[in-house]
Amino acid sequence: MQKEAFNKIINQRYSCREFKENLLKREDLEYILEAGRLSPSSLGLEPWKFLVVQDSNKKEEISKIANYQGHVKKCGAIIIILARLDFEEYFIPKLQARGMKEEELQKRINLYKPFIESMNEDEKLHYAKEQTYLALGNLANAACAIGLGSCIVGGFDSKALDCYLKLDTTKERSSIMLIVGEYENKAISQKARFSKEEVITFLD
Repeated sequence: MQKEAFNKIINQRYSCREFKENLLKREDLEYILEAGRLSPSSLGLEPWKFLVVQDSNKKEEISKIANYQGHVKKCGAIIIILARLDFEEYFIPKLQARGMKEEELQKRINLYKPFIESMNEDEKLHYAKEQTYLALGNLANAACAIGLGSCIVGGFDSKALDCYLKLDTTKERSSIMLIVGEYENKAISQKARFSKEEVITFLD
């Protein structure tokens, strides 16, 4: 992607809270979800799943779990990102699928397997949730790239949402949501960010 095109995305993308209720085109949803699927992750574990909700009744029910936020109810789609806790089970098959030489494969297994096996459930959740945020950024920027609005929503009762979704919480938990849809009123406000001097330091 040209620098100018990406620069436009990161400058225009904002947290939209007024959406039309129009359902999204399937090709638009698939474009956004593919950006999430191809996101980077620690050790290449991809510890996430994406649940897409477009049904009006389900959106209303989820909005109640999300503190009755109106834009969760009125939008094109809700993308719920789950954090997978079962990555210990598929760690080695994922490595094997990358087609690396046996020597390199064994080196990585010996290096990372003890690290993964040492995690308790809370540590696995924390580790996996960190990775879901990498996918989240790609999902949000992909929506902007095709002219759709989005809003990142973390204000919800995760235990209630896990229950609503009937998740096996030993294997997966709700992490974060992205609300996506057509803009009702597109009003890009000026970004208020810290200056470069406040956030960037070159360690020469």
